[in-house]
Parts: sequence; C-alpha cells; structure tokens
Amino acid sequence: MSFDYDVIVVGGRVAGASTAMLLAQHGHRVLIVERSSMPSDTVSTHAILRTGVLQLTRWGVIDRLIDAGTPPVRDITLGFGDERIEFQVRNEHGIDTFYGPRRYILDAVLFDAAREAGSDVQVQTAMKDLLRQRNGRVQGIQVMNGRSTDVITARYVIGADGYHSRVADLAGSAIRRSHPATNAINYAYYEEIDAPGFWFQFTPDVNTGLIPTNNSQCLVFAGRPVELRERFSADPDGEFMRLIEQGGVDLAERVRPGKRVGRFHGTNGLAGFIRQAWGPGWVLVGDAGYTKDPISAHGISDALRDAELCARAVDKALRNPEEEAKALDWYETLRDGLSGRLFEESEALARFEWSPEEASARMRVISDEVRAECETLFSLPDWAPALVRA
Repeated sequence: MSFDYDVIVVGGRVAGASTAMLLAQHGHRVLIVERSSMPSDTVSTHAILRTGVLQLTRWGVIDRLIDAGTPPVRDITLGFGDERIEFQVRNEHGIDTFYGPRRYILDAVLFDAAREAGSDVQVQTAMKDLLRQRNGRVQGIQVMNGRSTDVITARYVIGADGYHSRVADLAGSAIRRSHPATNAINYAYYEEIDAPGFWFQFTPDVNTGLIPTNNSQCLVFAGRPVELRERFSADPDGEFMRLIEQGGVDLAERVRPGKRVGRFHGTNGLAGFIRQAWGPGWVLVGDAGYTKDPISAHGISDALRDAELCARAVDKALRNPEEEAKALDWYETLRDGLSGRLFEESEALARFEWSPEEASARMRVISDEVRAECETLFSLPDWAPALVRA
C-alpha cells in the first residue's frame, strides 16, 4: 500500500523533534504531530550534560541555543553533606561547556531544525488512536484537529509523547524494568542569584541545587522523600527555603537574596520504567520508552542520545525492510545497555537511603557511564545526511 509518510513522530519536543530532524535529513518523509502549541514550556530539569551537548554540537544546532542567550556553564559544584567538590568541566570529545536552557527555547530550536530539514508539522493536534493492518501492524494514526478527525498513514509511528505516552499504551509496550516514585521535587525561577554554575547538592533526606538558565534567571530546586510532600502545600515559600537551608547554609546564602519569578513547578514523584522499545510498525523514544527519576539531571541528555540511535535504526529499517528486526533490536539493546546503570543509580539516589559518601560514589558511577555514552556515540559509523527533499 502507499503511505502518506514514511514516519509519523507523535510528540515534537526534545526526543521527537531530534528524531524527526535526523530522519528528514536522511531523505525520509516525516510528519511531527504535537498536541501543544510551539514554542511552549514544560516541567524540566533543564541541565544538558556532556552527552547532550555532544549531540547538539554534532548536529550543528548548539549555536542556536547560545544565540538565544543560554548561559555557558563551565563550573560545577557537587555537594555531599558538608563536603563541596568544585571543578571546571573537562574538555572531553571537544566538549568543555554545559547548558541549562529553558525548555521553550530548547524545544523551539529542535522543532525549527526538524521543520527546516523537511519535516511537516501539525501542532495543537492530538493523536486519538493507532491505525493497524489486519495482521496487527501499526500503519498510522487517527488525530483530532479542532473538531475534525483525520487519518494519516505511515510505515512507522514513533512515540515521542512523553511519560504518559499514548502511543506506548495503545501499542501495548511491555514494561521491562520499573521503580516506584520516591522523590518529590519542586523548583522555581529566581532573579538576582549569584550562581557559580551548576550546583547539585546531596544532603541526607534532601537534594537541592542551582541551574543557571536564560534571561539572567536561575532554576532553584529541592527534592525530598515523597512522604514529606504534603508539607509543601501549606507554606510553599517557607517549606522551600527550609529545604534549601537543609541542603546547606552556603547554598541558602546564595538563594536568600534572590527574587522568585512566577510560581513553583514540580512533581510529587515520578515512577521510572524501561519499556519495550518497538513492535510491528511502532517505535518509542525519549520518556515514552525510558524514564528514570530526574535526580541525576540526565533526562534531556538521554533523549538526545536515544534520538540518534532510534533514527539510525528506523532509517535502516525503512531502507531494508527485511532487516527491520535486526535494526530495531540493535536500537533497543543499545538503549537498554547504556541506560541500565544510570537507571539503577538514579533510583538508588532517589530513595534517599544514602550517606553523603554513598551519594558521592553513585555520582562517580554516573560520571563513568556518561563517559562511556560519549565513547559509544563517537564510535558509531558515519551517517551522512541525504539531500533534503524539496
């Protein structure tokens, strides 16, 4: 049968826009379906660590973030109880700078890059259902656009629709691994904070810190065990500052002169999971397929890493349908292999059952895993873009 598109990507934020951009650059007919308007904000940790900056640099879009006024971060403070470890980002794989952009900026940069590469887009469009062939293979989606319902066909549907992925649910994607929600997080944006760079603080029963972001603002965050989340609703400002002070007197001295801008954001805890990555005619990428507790601040970098792995596999399956299983198994196996220890260490940190020394050791493991991720990405075969379609 003929299809409207080679690929429909459901979800147009970090994972979805990046995957769409790469597939369109390689000559495929791509449609992004995004339920929100773009650009728009979303709950996020903001930090883009080495793996993520590496990807944005390799794809040639990092300058767009810089031009949008995203401050460079070269100084890192890791706090473990009373200990402070301060260092500058080492130059590895040509990366010596991290970033913490607002999501409405990062998402717009990637969304625009996907559109420029040749992707068609439909915003404020919700996917209602998956279309299937008689043998059960997914062959497109049904969408609600305003008051009308449309059917759009494709050889593959990629679910990049986040934590509550409708694609994953409708496809029946099995959960391979999971952990319960244990970490309740709140954050807000502040002006007039002298932030030395990224500050990630691990003190028994609390995880706090600073992430400089756009517009001379700083994201200040505080996480604690979910059983303590109820205290926040009674006195948000007082409870938030109490958590910052619990994290460290020196951290509180940085935050106290600041002025909060806007409301508090956050979550009462996120359960983690690693889902089956693909099935006949469908694939998952980003939080739709793999979500862990955000305590390691690695979620955006994960999404950027997996976007390329997913796009490479789908590109191969489109060009060689007889190799679909081999190509998509490669994606799932590599994604799971790179994610396993990060998943475990993030879960352990999010349980708050650690001493400062144990938290330090777990962060060293995460650092080693990030280094291995970068090595893996650098070892991938050359994948030159095709001519972009007219």
